[in-house]
Amino acid sequence: MAYRFEGFVLDTVRGTLLGPGEVELSLRPKAFGLLVHLLERPARLMSRVELLDALWPGMVVTDDSLTQCISELRKAFGESATAVLRTVPRRGYILAAEVRKEQSAGTGSAEPVVPALRSAPSSTHDVVFVHPVEALDARSVELHVADTMTVEITAVLATFEHLRVLRSVEVPAANGYHLHVAVRSAVTKWRSTVRLEDAAGATIWGDRLEWPHEDGPEPPEEALLSFAAEIDRQINRESLRRATVKQPAERTARDYYLLGKEHHLRSTEADTQISREMFDRAIAADPDYAAAHAWQAYAVQRAITHGWGQPGGQAARDLALQHARRAVELAPDSPLCLGRLAFVLLLHQRWEEAVSVARAALRTDRPVYVATRADCADVLATCGHAEEAVGILRQGLALDTYSRPGFRAVLGRVLVLAGRVEEALVELQWCAARLPDYAPCYLSLVVALTELGQIDKARLALRDLVRLQGEGTPRNHTGSYFFRYDADFERFRSAVEAAGSVAVGRPLESSNSL
Repeated sequence: MAYRFEGFVLDTVRGTLLGPGEVELSLRPKAFGLLVHLLERPARLMSRVELLDALWPGMVVTDDSLTQCISELRKAFGESATAVLRTVPRRGYILAAEVRKEQSAGTGSAEPVVPALRSAPSSTHDVVFVHPVEALDARSVELHVADTMTVEITAVLATFEHLRVLRSVEVPAANGYHLHVAVRSAVTKWRSTVRLEDAAGATIWGDRLEWPHEDGPEPPEEALLSFAAEIDRQINRESLRRATVKQPAERTARDYYLLGKEHHLRSTEADTQISREMFDRAIAADPDYAAAHAWQAYAVQRAITHGWGQPGGQAARDLALQHARRAVELAPDSPLCLGRLAFVLLLHQRWEEAVSVARAALRTDRPVYVATRADCADVLATCGHAEEAVGILRQGLALDTYSRPGFRAVLGRVLVLAGRVEEALVELQWCAARLPDYAPCYLSLVVALTELGQIDKARLALRDLVRLQGEGTPRNHTGSYFFRYDADFERFRSAVEAAGSVAVGRPLESSNSL
């Protein structure tokens, strides 16, 4: 391919970089490889570690090697260096120019590489325009903080996989969401106010970020990440609201995706069937919509774990795996897609592969939503790494205080597997009080109550489980249980029997999934 950007052309076949006026610019092989790597991932924040791993796989090299390549690129770009390659202090680099790709030697029509910072709005992402942070006091230190915050906020938001982050300077009135931030120095702290607006200028949400002077002029990284996560949540909520009031003919792939996810998270059989239809429509509108494939794998899986929908059995496993693998093919660095693939691999009893993929989902440079953490925690706990799973899921719940109650049921089950039964009981009772018709919670609740000697309460929990799932004897792998180790399954089976096992019929529900 050939990549065109900011007056330059990089041809991967000929191995050349042409500058303005088609002047050939000399690059060493590693610098050339670095530029190709960045051009294939425009608008993405690339950490130094990720770039070192990509350029020198399996080798130990110093940061100086990468710094030398960056300097060589900046020298080649000349006056355009700042427009092409942006440094994010302490975090890495972003290829900031708009990139277009075409077949080598000019054959074929050019098409945009996505995502690019100045590309058109997408039907599969929410577009947010970041306006330059305003310094309310025109002193040099405030101006420095404002400039730094503009770069930092842009870089952090760009890591959220459902957002496309663009600069507002060139398209100030464009459709999408607009983020306005102002900063000033108070008596003992820095104070930043944020305002999220729609294209018409109506305020959707506002908040304040503060940090003490003693922490320096730049906001702490943890606070900035939390702030960005809330911006992402507010955009997602507003986009869902808009999708619900649109006529079907007006809905985009993103709209159908959001509606499908909302129905899926309600955790009922009827809503699950609706969610499958919505994800089908999202994929029909954009067959390369990775997140829609990932959530469709989630919905199809319930034909196995819940008995909801067709096909069932091995056909459902295969269809879920097909969607999960397609999602990862389309978005190999997506925690959502990797976490979903990990769980589907679990259903296929591919234990070590499932654990490896789950850990890979947690190691990306992108924020990991609580749903993905629940997937990964479930995989790890089921495969014998329950203590590791507890920390992963507790961290996710702490970061997302608005998460659905069902995720607390997953935490309860993971705690049971970790032998922390009293802690598990707290989480499971909390969930059951808010989701009285959520069967996976009751199964773990039966186990926790039985092992704590509260047999009367365990029988009541089992009665609710039977009410929701029907009668049956639990079976591992052939029913709704997917434990790797017989000892774990035996704990659950014996607890159900002790609480008053029921006649043979449909298998009891597992809490492996939401």
